[in-house]
Amino acid sequence: RRKSLSTVPLMPLVLEKCTVKVGYNFTREQLDLVAESLDAGQKPLLLFPGPDAISLDDDNNVDAVKSLQDREQLLILIDGTWGEAKRMIMQSPELIKNCQQIQFQSETESIYPISLRKEPEKHCLSTLESCAHALMLLEPSVERATESKMFLEGSMKCMVDKRMSVSESRNREPRFAKDKEKIFKKNKRRHEIK
Repeated sequence: RRKSLSTVPLMPLVLEKCTVKVGYNFTREQLDLVAESLDAGQKPLLLFPGPDAISLDDDNNVDAVKSLQDREQLLILIDGTWGEAKRMIMQSPELIKNCQQIQFQSETESIYPISLRKEPEKHCLSTLESCAHALMLLEPSVERATESKMFLEGSMKCMVDKRMSVSESRNREPRFAKDKEKIFKKNKRRHEIK
């Protein structure tokens, strides 16, 4: 699904190994990469907060995080509004069952200005920003993770700047002037018919 402010289309342009699957509910059979990872004896990582999620930046989880950092991981991100993401998780119980949930708790602010996109909390990030942050926490000693984060965030900043310049240049006048009295009469008539 295309969204005007979606950051996911930028990710395959920067990341060498990036696959996008579209849908609202996923089974193991639909996610071939998850099946391959499980068949290889490795549990994929699902970046989504939850009670069983490993916090990548919590000092109490140093051993668990270190074991995740020691090998290449399949990282799964859920893209959508927070409501859509929660619904996708609820409708995909096999995904939760077959993956290790991870999260981070840093108070990083989004690149998005509030005028473009509203998040439920100040610390909520876009999918791209979450991916960049998770890569840095999972691969802290890998130079490519730092480069990926820089390029991901740079491409997003470029998109945001472009979007801001477009919205600032637009005329804020309504495209079509609506006759409020005419609309009121039409709605009143509609209710009378019912």
